Amino acid sequence: MNAYLRIKEYNDSYTATEKLIAEYILENDILHDSAQALGEKTNTSAAAIIRFSKKIGFKGFSDLKMNLAQSTKEEEKQEVDLIFEPEDNISTLVEKGCRLNMNTVLKTYQLINIDTLEASIDLLNNASTIYLFGVGGSSVIGLDIYQKLMRIGKKVIYNADLHVQMTFAQSMDQNDAALIISYSGSTTGLVDVARVLHEKQIPFISITQINSNPISKLSTYSLKVPSEEKALRIGAVSSRISSFVITDLLYYGVFKNNFEEHKKNLIDSKDNVSILKK
Repeated sequence: MNAYLRIKEYNDSYTATEKLIAEYILENDILHDSAQALGEKTNTSAAAIIRFSKKIGFKGFSDLKMNLAQSTKEEEKQEVDLIFEPEDNISTLVEKGCRLNMNTVLKTYQLINIDTLEASIDLLNNASTIYLFGVGGSSVIGLDIYQKLMRIGKKVIYNADLHVQMTFAQSMDQNDAALIISYSGSTTGLVDVARVLHEKQIPFISITQINSNPISKLSTYSLKVPSEEKALRIGAVSSRISSFVITDLLYYGVFKNNFEEHKKNLIDSKDNVSILKK
């Protein structure tokens, strides 16, 4: 993951103290500082530095420094105003659409926590049944991974109706696993589903924006996508693209786990569907 990007993406959820720490790290080289030294430089404390590191997804300050050393600030220069204007011609729309998609995909990959992704794939691989949750724009993403997993022989259940999804949550047990897709992480109804799963100790993965939100807090594994709040009109496009990146990676990981069997199931599924065309 790109540590500089992750620090920026959490900006809206920072306390006053955390803002001081974030601004200092973004503007200075802190790779040779201890938590104590950075605490003194930011007029905070070593404990605050460690809490900040964990809040943005690292194991501690040493882990944050290691990721900073492997990251660059070049990505920040790529941010552009991609809002579509009424006077834009088709060529301009094509150019902006290309840049939007490329920036969104790049940001999404830079934010991936490999350990969390691997644990999420293991959870799906070992689940008796996989239940998918998502409404509105997220229902498109849910339906896509539902079809992919079903065609390789995984037992997976999805229905776009939120009321039906709630009945799923009530009937699941701890051998099952869930995937909740909600860009905001606070979608009405899905927060209730997350609470039910959490109370029943049923493991579940969430895909939400990187800022702190109730669904990600309740989830067993939280996979993050970039926050795109500057341009409301294209936010749904960006969140859909980034969520597809994550669900595709989950699918690839599940497929790879039992490659030959899943490959056979995929071929059989294709053959069965081809019968309908005759």
